[in-house]
Formats: sequence, structure tokens, C-alpha cells
Amino acid sequence: MQTGPDDDSDEPIQIGDELPVKLDTLIVGGERPNVDDQVEVTVGGVISRIIDDCAYVKLETANDNPIETPAGDQEERDMQNQSRQADMAGMPIGGSGPMVPPPPQAGGGY
Repeated sequence: MQTGPDDDSDEPIQIGDELPVKLDTLIVGGERPNVDDQVEVTVGGVISRIIDDCAYVKLETANDNPIETPAGDQEERDMQNQSRQADMAGMPIGGSGPMVPPPPQAGGGY
């Protein structure tokens, strides 16, 4: 199956992107890893599209365990997506539209 780049709504993967991996699958020699430790992770998934000589893999497992995004991370991503969609739609922050001055009062008094 060959598809084009316009078919993907997700942002491309960048160096430094994070992948949630269960800590118990990263233990080596009985030691639990710490922040900044170098680890190796085996991922598995399904090819979702092919462009030229590059296959894009939809990740499903890390170290033979299902990839599960912690709830807080998903909520943050949902809010970012809603904000991005509002920006693209040109919706003003706060909502209701442009400010319109009130009509002049009857009797001409100010």
C-alpha cells in the first residue's frame, strides 16, 4: 500500500521524542534504571504506510508489552491538540467574537 504524506495527521517523529516504556521491562542485572541512563528498547508494530523506500510503523509494543500512555500525558496532548485546532480555525481566545460598542442611548444623552 502506497500513500502520500498528506494522509497522516500526526506530527512526524523527531529525535528526542519520548516513548512510554514500563520500568520493569528495562531492569538490567536487577537494577532499576534512572533518569539519563542509556537503555535499549525493542519495539513492535504494524506498517501503516510506505513512502518511497521508508516504511512508517505504528508502534504497538515496547519490550513485548503494550504501549500505554499515562493518563496525564494523554490529557496534556488532548489539550495541545484542541489549542492547535483553535489556532488553525482562527477562533479568538475567550470565545464569543469581536467586541462591538453598544448602540447610542435614546435621547442623545451621554
